[in-house]
Amino acid sequence: MADSGNHANRAKAGQSMIRRLTAVGAVPAIAALGVAIAAPAGAATTTKTVHHVSRQAILTDIARIHPATSTAPYGTCKLVVPSTIRLDRAGYFGYIGLTGGCALHPGISAAWFAGGDTFTGSSYTVLFDHDDAFLGGNDTLGVLSWKGWFAFDDQGHTYTQDTPRTTIKVGSWAGLQTSRSGSKVTINTRAVRYATSLDKNIPWAGETGVIQYRPKGGTAWTSLKSFSTNSTGATSYSYTSTATRDYRAVYTEQPYIWGATSPTSQR
Repeated sequence: MADSGNHANRAKAGQSMIRRLTAVGAVPAIAALGVAIAAPAGAATTTKTVHHVSRQAILTDIARIHPATSTAPYGTCKLVVPSTIRLDRAGYFGYIGLTGGCALHPGISAAWFAGGDTFTGSSYTVLFDHDDAFLGGNDTLGVLSWKGWFAFDDQGHTYTQDTPRTTIKVGSWAGLQTSRSGSKVTINTRAVRYATSLDKNIPWAGETGVIQYRPKGGTAWTSLKSFSTNSTGATSYSYTSTATRDYRAVYTEQPYIWGATSPTSQR
């Protein structure tokens, strides 16, 4: 099997290719919205030490691997990746691993790719080589299907591969402030979203959403006012109410941007 080489050097060289794997960083103070990812199912699951590297580094490793052939698959090999991925400045890709029959056998080598018809022409590539996993890619957004290229163990057994799907969108965050003057309540809200091309958060201009309220101590939310944000990602609404209520702003999920819900404020 392949000698996977100097992992530290290759990881350093590949940082410009993909910066989002394994760790969840700090969420901006404007909100604390996340995307929940369920733990993978299955009795046998292996997780790997993951290195983010360039596509060329992965191809170099693959060139040293020569999959064995067999008359029939020995079992299944399933890629464990998040069903949803939230790209943001903090960096997040989530867990990655293998499950199925191949997780029961040592010396697994396997490769998948997503966002393209070939391994070299895809947006994301992942290679498992014994006890390590290497992932390279870019900031492609949307619903991607993973396709298997090969999977085998050090005994020459080959495995069928699954085709999981991953929805990748950029993150957004919402904030909200309220004030009262007599019976007049003013609600100010603002949202930002991550921009992959700039590698930073920017105002979420032109985004739609709705301001909601619930009675003090209540649980059910009622829509109060629909809105569209201005060029700074902000909007303001005032109305008359003597009741004490909780308020929040809910921003609509978009094809390439996760929605956001602000913290609540009581007036």
